[in-house]
Amino acid sequence: MSDIVADLLRLSEDPNADPRTRRRKTMERLVQTLLAMADADIGSEDPRHRHSIIHLTTIIRDMTGRIAEADDATFSAIVREAAMLIRSLQRRQAAAARFTVH
Repeated sequence: MSDIVADLLRLSEDPNADPRTRRRKTMERLVQTLLAMADADIGSEDPRHRHSIIHLTTIIRDMTGRIAEADDATFSAIVREAAMLIRSLQRRQAAAARFTVH
């Protein structure tokens, strides 16, 4: 999970960016990651799975401003949960890929 968190936290090259801007960029990166995973899941046997990812992504995108203003503990918890979700989705996609004929 730490590799996902590290990827999410690789933020701006600008060392002068304020914490809110860095947090906003983290959430934007999370949204991009989830959308890419949903796109990779287009051929999924269960279209509800892809729909769930897109729905969650929409919620996160709509709440990015509030999340960026959250206290440190809340923001950290959100990033940890997001990392666990992404890891779970990666495992699911890897498991499905084993049964996919190319």
